[in-house]
Amino acid sequence: MSRVHVAILGASGLVSQRMQQRLAMHPWFELVAVAGQSQGTNLADIEWHLDEPRPEVLDSSEIKILDINDGNLAEELKNRNVAAVFSALPSEPASRIEANLVSAGLHVFSNASAFRMHPEVSLVVADVNPEALHAPSGQALHACATNCTLVPILHPLSVLSQHYTISKVVARSEQALSGAGWKLLHNQELKMQAIDQEIPGEAEKIVEEIERILDLNAEWDVQTKRVEERDGHIVHVELHVDNTPTFDVVASLLQSKEQTHALPSQPTFLMECIQSEPSREEHLWNGQSVNPLNPTVDLKAGMTTTVQLKSVENGVVSFIGLSHNTIRGAAGGVVLLAELAYLKKYFEQ
Repeated sequence: MSRVHVAILGASGLVSQRMQQRLAMHPWFELVAVAGQSQGTNLADIEWHLDEPRPEVLDSSEIKILDINDGNLAEELKNRNVAAVFSALPSEPASRIEANLVSAGLHVFSNASAFRMHPEVSLVVADVNPEALHAPSGQALHACATNCTLVPILHPLSVLSQHYTISKVVARSEQALSGAGWKLLHNQELKMQAIDQEIPGEAEKIVEEIERILDLNAEWDVQTKRVEERDGHIVHVELHVDNTPTFDVVASLLQSKEQTHALPSQPTFLMECIQSEPSREEHLWNGQSVNPLNPTVDLKAGMTTTVQLKSVENGVVSFIGLSHNTIRGAAGGVVLLAELAYLKKYFEQ
């Protein structure tokens, strides 16, 4: 069966390059176009910012970067039989370019924040609220993944909210440098300005996006900060629930059941519950199914959230969560979302 032709918006950013990595050998999607600022440059000549080597298939690729600001971009993509576009754009250009592509009949799956709260755009975490994936009748699909910090909060919260009424959520994040892009990784001055500082607008995004997905109507107390780690977002969370469950009951609920592998990026387990505190060194790539690590081949690597249940006392459930922010929280989550759309046969409509 032939693969669906897809494109990426953005060429040099960390999320774009994670998308390139995940699409290089994807069984359902074939990367045939990339649009960015370096019009005419060979994709293989764009500086590579990930720790893992650029996939060989991209090193030998003849893809040349299309002009992201070209008014005829949709036509250029259609000439390449592109059906779906993955957006790794900043919010401002995404607000212009994504809407134009959807209007032209291209399905858009976005990591940008521009349309996450738009009432006609689906905000979906594929293994939490897949039923939210929909398109206006007769139109192309426009769907967004969430802010990267949501995942280690949302996965446990989505399970527990099915059993308890959540009255209050207290969350403290420790977010890796890569969550702000590759420039923060390489610019010492910018890095020192960011470390241990509150991340502007982040708490508000977390609250509004989780409330849109789960409709908790809870009280929120969220603080976010950047830490001197390359990858991986860690969250410390307290959930105030409507009764007094026991530790064992909550632990049992959080024990993730094995998932069927309907989607290529879907990990065997949504969450892995451990006794010790989650560690970036040990647990960042949880979900990995191939050794040695090769994220180009193993699309499940980095897709499992790691959770330590700390305590359950007097109706307060405390846990620590870890997820890979550029994989599960960004590129991997967007590709998983597109896989869900493919499974639901949106590409055949």
